[in-house]
Amino acid sequence: MKLHPVDVVENISGEEFREKYLKPHRPVILRGITEKWPAFEKWRLDYFKKLAGNIEVPLYDNSKPTPTSKLNQPDKVMKFGEYLDLIASGPVDLRMFLFNIFDHIPDLCNDFTFPEHLMKGFLKKYPMMFFGGAGSIVYLHYDMDLSNVFLTQFHGRKRVILFDQKYSKHLYRMPYGILSYVDPENPDYEKHPAMKYLEGYDCVMEHGDMLYIPSGVWHYMNYLEGGYALAVRAWDPSLSTRAEGIFNITAMRTFDDVMKKNFGPRWWNYKSRKAEEYANQIVVSNGGKGRVLEPA
Repeated sequence: MKLHPVDVVENISGEEFREKYLKPHRPVILRGITEKWPAFEKWRLDYFKKLAGNIEVPLYDNSKPTPTSKLNQPDKVMKFGEYLDLIASGPVDLRMFLFNIFDHIPDLCNDFTFPEHLMKGFLKKYPMMFFGGAGSIVYLHYDMDLSNVFLTQFHGRKRVILFDQKYSKHLYRMPYGILSYVDPENPDYEKHPAMKYLEGYDCVMEHGDMLYIPSGVWHYMNYLEGGYALAVRAWDPSLSTRAEGIFNITAMRTFDDVMKKNFGPRWWNYKSRKAEEYANQIVVSNGGKGRVLEPA
């Protein structure tokens, strides 16, 4: 596996961004944008605690799901202020996502702007924030709606590893899903030999960095320090990509949920085996020897 550093640019023009990064689907860290936002200075732990400390929030740890795991079932629920204290106190593998803090504090939307000089089509009703303690991770995934994501890091450092969509089979992606449970920080080439043939990007985000994650690009995150990030999304300029994203959200996810509900472990095992079969094809096509699979 080979990882290349993500480009870091400052004060890039819209034309240069579109030619060098948007069109070729290449990630980049953008600087010189967020420093002008009120959020750059205002969004501190004490600020969020004061505004929404008593709200109960769902939290997720680093556990991998199992065939019987309930979809999006939180591992813990606690008051937001208590969770922020945990982040500040040291390592804790708890993350907050799938919770829209802007519903509770709509005035936060006044603290940032959308980078519309770079591209159009931003989904302005759907900004999201993600919080995590030091040591918490976000497993490899790509965003189901295939939107372009602009992720701004606040308060702390985060490592991000990215792979193009064309490497889905290398990553042992299960059919009808958007997740991979391989570890790009510590790849196990015995268990996942297809990872040897991966190429991707690697970066560490710091306070104020804005990372452009292109449509469909796989991304993995490790909170090196406790912190949080703002994500804003924009439709891809390609109409076919938009259509595929809508299909994923509606038909693909619904089908997978129905199959999981009705067949449970059998469906999980089928998808796991197909992921192994596809990855074996990659290994063999590169002159390697695929893993011997157990009989179905």
